[in-house]
Amino acid sequence: MKGTSATLRWSVIGLLLGVVVAALGVSVWTLADKAVPGNPGKKLDSLLDPPRDESADREKVLAAGRTFVQRFNTYGPDLLDSAGKMPEYAALGKLMTAKFRTVFDKNVGYAVETVKQTQIGRKGTPYAVGVASIDEDSAELLVAGIVQFTLPSPADGSKQVQLEPLRFRYEVSLVKQHGAWLVDDLDDLDDQLPSFGEASIPEGGVPGGQPSGQPSGQPSTEPSGAATPSQTTGEGQ
Repeated sequence: MKGTSATLRWSVIGLLLGVVVAALGVSVWTLADKAVPGNPGKKLDSLLDPPRDESADREKVLAAGRTFVQRFNTYGPDLLDSAGKMPEYAALGKLMTAKFRTVFDKNVGYAVETVKQTQIGRKGTPYAVGVASIDEDSAELLVAGIVQFTLPSPADGSKQVQLEPLRFRYEVSLVKQHGAWLVDDLDDLDDQLPSFGEASIPEGGVPGGQPSGQPSGQPSTEPSGAATPSQTTGEGQ
């Protein structure tokens, strides 16, 4: 019986050693097949710290830019709360860096006052978004699209008048912070004004108008390139 037990024990040990050897063989094959070319040390490093997935970063940047531009250009009376604020629009700051959000927070009141005074509505639609440049933690996008405007009809305030759409071309700067792509600046390429992040609001500016240095993307009472209500409805002919 002792001989039989010893034989069984060694058989089990031999089987386990075979499993270990097979596992080591698979590991060596994985290292040789999937790691980057070079010495074994670099191959092991590449498995422990894989290279940045550039295609994934590109897709995230494109999505972040498209979402921001659409929301940046979309607001109206339906976003006003009982206190006369637009908290949903103000929450757009979460998509920005701290520096850019500071500028946005100082300017969002102009959009609110414009909506309150004129009841104008805006809807932004990005049609084309492309990557101009990108690296590990920064990117530049080019975004083109249109903004559609609506105003209450002078003849019947319960009806909305569709104004002529306004085309836009933006350069959007993003930086990667804590794994998320955030907007760091926006520049309207056609308005000949400083970028949103560089613009300043003069003291004593009147909300609802078009103060000098007002960031691109904020509407005036009558958006440039848009028809007035009288032109749209045929009144005043």
